[in-house]
Amino acid sequence: MENLISFEKAIEIVLKETKICGVEKVDILKSLGRFIAEDIFSPFDMPPFKRSAMDGYAIKFDDLSNTKIFEIKDEIKAGEEKIVEYEKGKCVLIMTGAKIPEGFDTVIKFEDTEEFVEEGKRKIKILKEIKKGENIAEKGEDFKKGDLLIKKGTFIDSGYMAIIAYCGIKKVLVYKKPEVGIIATGDEVKKIGEKLREGEIYDCNSYSIYGLVLKYGGIPEILGIAKDNKRSLKRYIEKGLEKDILILSGGVSEGKYDFVVDVFKEIGIEMKFWKVAVKPGKPTFFGKKGKTLIFGLPGYPVSTYINFENLVRPAILKMQGKKNFDRFKVVGILASDVENKGDRDEFLRIIVKVENDENIVIPFKKQKSGVFTSIVNTNGLLYLKKGQKIKKGEKVIVSVMRSDLVSIFT
Repeated sequence: MENLISFEKAIEIVLKETKICGVEKVDILKSLGRFIAEDIFSPFDMPPFKRSAMDGYAIKFDDLSNTKIFEIKDEIKAGEEKIVEYEKGKCVLIMTGAKIPEGFDTVIKFEDTEEFVEEGKRKIKILKEIKKGENIAEKGEDFKKGDLLIKKGTFIDSGYMAIIAYCGIKKVLVYKKPEVGIIATGDEVKKIGEKLREGEIYDCNSYSIYGLVLKYGGIPEILGIAKDNKRSLKRYIEKGLEKDILILSGGVSEGKYDFVVDVFKEIGIEMKFWKVAVKPGKPTFFGKKGKTLIFGLPGYPVSTYINFENLVRPAILKMQGKKNFDRFKVVGILASDVENKGDRDEFLRIIVKVENDENIVIPFKKQKSGVFTSIVNTNGLLYLKKGQKIKKGEKVIVSVMRSDLVSIFT
C-alpha cells in the first residue's frame, strides 16, 4: 500500500515548517497589499475636536424656543482658527469640517434655511424642525486616543492605508514578502515563442504559479525549464535554493524520467512528505533545506493550480504574518448528485451562481487533471471525502476560489 498522508496532515506539516520572513519599514504608499507587523493605536481622538458635519449654520439649540430667525454673526471655514463668542439669537455660518465654537451645539443645513437681509443685517429663517446636536461630529466620535485601530497581521487594503494616514504615520512596519523561485520540468515543455514539434507543449504552469504567487503577496521569479535529467535539474534547483520558497512543477511522480525527488535527496533536501491522499495532485512533494521551503507539484496544470492553492498559498501567507488561512466559504444547493468513488479525498471544481436569491452549486462536467478549463470556467471548490455521496438539492459548503469571477456566473 502506498505511503500517503492525508490532506489535513499535509497542511499541518507545511504550516509547522513555515517561518515568518522578517519585517521592514516601508513608506505608507508602499504598504498597500502588505501585512502589518505592528499594532496601530490612535495617537489622538478623531475627530480631534467637535466639528460640523455639514455646510450650514451653527446655533444654540435652546434659542429655538424663542425664535426661528437668527442673525449671522460670523463665518468659519474648515481649518480656520477663529474664536467666535456665543450671543443669544445669533448663528455662525460654518463649513463642513470646521471646529464648532464654544456655546453652539447644533448645525442647520443651508438647504433647510432661507437667508435674507433686514436693516442691513444678514439673517436666516429656519424652515425645518431639527434635533439638538444635529449635523455635529463629536470629538472622538470615530475613535479615541489609545484605541487599537489595526491589529498586527492585518492585510493593508485601501481602507487600512487611509487609517494609517489618518494617524499621521508616514512609515509603517510590515512583514517582508517571500521570494519564490519557479521551475518547470520536462523535455516536452517549451518556452513561449518557441516552435512546437509533435508531442511538445508550452510551459503554462510557470505562469499560473507566477500569477498565484503575485496574487498572494510573494515576489516570483521564473528560473527556467529543467530537462528530464539529473544534471539539468540539479543546476536549476541549486539556484532556486537561494529563495524563500522553491516550486517545481512536473517530474515528481515515479515514471522512468521523473528524477525530481531523487535529485532533492541527492542535494540534501529534507523530505517532509511525498504523496498526498487527495485528487487531483497525489504526487506532491514538500521538503526543506535551510530556510527554503521546497514544493514539488504534479505536472498536470489543474493539479499544479489546486495544490498551490491548498498547500503553497498558506505558506506564502504565513511568511507574511497572516494567521488565518481559510478561504471565503458559502453555503449553496447542489444542482446534481456527486459521489467520490475513488480511494482519495477529492476537490471538485464547481460554479456557484445565484438563482432566486439562493446559491446554486453546479459541478463542472470535466474534472480531469489535464483540463485547465475546469479552473478558468469555475469559481469554487467542493471538498468530498473518500466515498462521500451528496444528493441533488442538499446544502453544501464550498470554497470560493476566484471571487473576481462570481459576477460572471450570476
